[in-house]
Amino acid sequence: MEPGHKPSVISRLLDEVSWEGSNVKRYRDGGRGMENPLTAEVFQGLSNLPRDLFLGEVLRCAHGADQTRLAAAKEAEDADLDVLPGSLQLPALKIDVQPDVWVTGPAVQLLVEAKGFRRGATFNVEQLPRELLCLQAHSGNRTPLLLLVLTTPPPIRLAGSGLHEVDPGVAVGLESLCARAGMTAEDYEVLLASIPFCLAWITWSEIYTIVMRQKSALSGLPSSIAASLHRTADGVAQAIKWHSGGLASNSVAVID
Repeated sequence: MEPGHKPSVISRLLDEVSWEGSNVKRYRDGGRGMENPLTAEVFQGLSNLPRDLFLGEVLRCAHGADQTRLAAAKEAEDADLDVLPGSLQLPALKIDVQPDVWVTGPAVQLLVEAKGFRRGATFNVEQLPRELLCLQAHSGNRTPLLLLVLTTPPPIRLAGSGLHEVDPGVAVGLESLCARAGMTAEDYEVLLASIPFCLAWITWSEIYTIVMRQKSALSGLPSSIAASLHRTADGVAQAIKWHSGGLASNSVAVID
């Protein structure tokens, strides 16, 4: 990479595809239902739209971690947003974590973990604990926030562990992961207690509804600017609709 060069979302998506090997065929038909194309299309649009009106509203309407979530929404306009940013390492475990979106604001470090609509999409039992530890390791002086974007409201499904509500689901596998990282029992208890304050969730259906609603708030603008923003908002909404397989009764229908 050239010094100072920040890859575009398209180039990052292509880089992700290049690692798929024989699985690259899954990206035919535009990678319909897969989380990386969906995340790239939606969050690139949310980044380009007026942030407070759209991304900020997504954060305000999410569930959980109220104080941290609202702080992240307040600073969304000026935050640095990276879609498919690549790997971050957990040094103590030499494990790479790949956020779907990494948003750095003055006070909050946000990691977005999104799930696509393909059949059998589950969380690895250690996936969310790893992301929690990653946030702790890379947040610096910022408050960490893990936002899950789900196809349906909780419970979430963990591979080999069944259904769990969000907070308990993140706690599954956390203790053994902390032990392997050399953390003390006290460190684990502090991290466990922090989950309600740094974990939030929202569904793709809710994001779709928010984007369509907020589009109507784009009033009083020159017609060309308004039309451009309307096209971007429509692009975000249509990406969710297309990847989900369609909308029914204003709710995103999950592909089974």
